[in-house]
Amino acid sequence: MHLRLNVRGIPVSEIDIPMPSYLFDLYSAFSDTTFGGSHAGIIYDGEAVSIGRMQQIAREVRAPATCFVMKVQQRDIHARFFSTSQEYPMCGHGTLALMTGLTSRGYLDIPRGTTESIHLHTPVNSARVRVAHQNDGRVEVMLNLESVEFEAASIDADQLRTLFRGSPDDLETSLPIEFTVSDFSHLLVPMATLASVQSLSPDFVRLHDYCEAADIDTVMFFCVDTVEAENTVHCREFAPRTGTPEVPAAGTTNRALACYLARHGLINVRGNVPCTVRAEQGYEINRPSLITTHMVLDGNVPTDIWVGGLATQVVRGQFSV
Repeated sequence: MHLRLNVRGIPVSEIDIPMPSYLFDLYSAFSDTTFGGSHAGIIYDGEAVSIGRMQQIAREVRAPATCFVMKVQQRDIHARFFSTSQEYPMCGHGTLALMTGLTSRGYLDIPRGTTESIHLHTPVNSARVRVAHQNDGRVEVMLNLESVEFEAASIDADQLRTLFRGSPDDLETSLPIEFTVSDFSHLLVPMATLASVQSLSPDFVRLHDYCEAADIDTVMFFCVDTVEAENTVHCREFAPRTGTPEVPAAGTTNRALACYLARHGLINVRGNVPCTVRAEQGYEINRPSLITTHMVLDGNVPTDIWVGGLATQVVRGQFSV
């Protein structure tokens, strides 16, 4: 056996070779406390990471989203978002974490008490983001999103029982089940009561196969009964196809939900006056979340839609590979 030696005669195998490491944060998005909201990781040195390694890191982080910062050019941010199984075209909760992290670390110079407009770019999409650095140090992030269009959909009684262990009697029959496609495809299912939403118990293996066959990324059940009296709607979202069996909080899906509520006359504000939808999510998996949507209604058609909230840091350090 021959050992390869360095210039000091020490075997190379005994030398500590430093592993690459990247600045890393983990945030709970859509929550003003830890142990709530939806986790999102941030790697700030994204340009140095290959696409394959990005996916590998996202699987290791095991958050619903991991964001890789590719470039910061004043008020233009270039980034990529990954779940544990795929790259996202855009990510609402990841955007909250990203903008909060960039502000906290000083990549974005936004003094307390001021609000800045930021442009976020992914390889396939761009969006406007409003970042408000509050006087108390918290950062409110609102993502501007387009309205969505809907088409009729359905779940038959057997699917409801087999996939979700739900009963057809629990459906809100005065409202339709509808499907929409934006950055993701969503099936929206109205339920009659809070208890009916809380009692759902999905078979995630079967649900994954169903979503693959039907080309559905997420299934959201909701009702207008809420746990917190000040909120507008209670919801649960299931997304095993994208790598997150139950989603604690999601911005893009709640955009679709807010548009659905407006479409069916469940929001009463009219005229050129902004209205607010407060969606509570994640309660059933002990990660309570609040997703806020501001929009203006033209009849039942929402315009100028902004979705967002707060994010709370839970980890700050380095990620070594």
